[in-house]
Amino acid sequence: MRLIYLGADVPSNRVIMEQMGIQSVGVSYWRLVKRGLPKTKRYLLDNYFQPYMKIHLHPGIPENVSLSAGDLEQFMADYEDFVAHNIDRIESFIEVDHPQLAKAEINLQRDAAWGDEDKFWATIRSDYSYAEIVDVCQQYKNVAIPYGIIESDVSLAAKTRALSTQHGTKFHALACAKPDNLRQIQVETASTQSWLSPMMRGETIVWDGNKLARYPKKMKEQARPRYKAVYEKAGLDFDKIIEDDAVEVAKLALWSYEQFEERFNMVNNPFQSPEDDYEEEEKLYYNKGELLSTNNAETDTDLHDSKGGQMRKLIKRDQSEKTTLPVFAAEVHTIVDKDDQGRDIIKDVPLMKSTFASLRMCNTCFVASNCPAFKKDNNCAFDLPIEVKTKEQLRSLLNAIVEMQGQRVAFARFSEELNGGYPDPN
Repeated sequence: MRLIYLGADVPSNRVIMEQMGIQSVGVSYWRLVKRGLPKTKRYLLDNYFQPYMKIHLHPGIPENVSLSAGDLEQFMADYEDFVAHNIDRIESFIEVDHPQLAKAEINLQRDAAWGDEDKFWATIRSDYSYAEIVDVCQQYKNVAIPYGIIESDVSLAAKTRALSTQHGTKFHALACAKPDNLRQIQVETASTQSWLSPMMRGETIVWDGNKLARYPKKMKEQARPRYKAVYEKAGLDFDKIIEDDAVEVAKLALWSYEQFEERFNMVNNPFQSPEDDYEEEEKLYYNKGELLSTNNAETDTDLHDSKGGQMRKLIKRDQSEKTTLPVFAAEVHTIVDKDDQGRDIIKDVPLMKSTFASLRMCNTCFVASNCPAFKKDNNCAFDLPIEVKTKEQLRSLLNAIVEMQGQRVAFARFSEELNGGYPDPN
């Protein structure tokens, strides 16, 4: 998975990206137009971006902007011309999509303008049926999924896995760097503008060595002094960050997202900050019209296709392949029971008991980043041999739990005192 950092159409943002060596950047054609394109010569991306930068272009019409039919048609024509003259410089580009455009107009645009271009990303719309999604995946190898659909369609993970296997489709998440979603849906890229929130809204985004920690504006005075060692590791100025220097906190966010991306790709498992809901961040930018031009309405989960109903055939599994569910074990005990007439009978019955066996895998474990026994593609190295069958065992377990909780509270109190007595919600 590769993160694409949106906002490179703004020169000041682009300078920060260059200073941090960011390679994958997102450019909005709409915002380029609004900032003013040259009138006497063409705007060539090659003249403004560093050679190492991979540019991902999107039309960027805000959903809340209403255009006349003529203006929309002219924008589409200008966008096609812009793509044509910059096709050798861009890494990918997305089709023009807007609530005012009907499906027929989208399909016509694909056929007339884009054809079989490898750099083209078709976009799934919220009003597509499953049959239409399959059709798009059959025609195009790169398919973009807007944030709204990723968040609302609970069956999307299974669908994308199946389509990727059947057709080799590569999926791309638009304006969605939420770890929960990236954990479920396998995507080649995920674009985000969240890195700008420290500069725009005073937030703090920092990689603490294990996860992305994100603090709102009201907590920056308490949160930012804690990570001096992190700033030094990133080569950033501690004093500037404490003084709320807009450029320095944006650099910190970029560096932190890069660490997150590296860790994600290393263990193939995202790490979510406990105090942040990434969903609200991305949704906010959508509502303000600052991101991609896509429909973020809720998707109807009852998707239909034109194949009609088909019942899956049930194949009975061979008895020799069956085993007890690993979370429990069973022991056969001989007991004396009574039949319907009250007579004693002897019979064997299975009795459930706990088991020490674990299905946890190192690749997906949430402590994989700092576990001393981490071993890729292996199951957990640790057992939890807990047995509670006697009063003495129960008493010992309760004592151990109280002692562990006492240690946690004491260390939390120690941490609070070191930070001026502030109760950290983490």
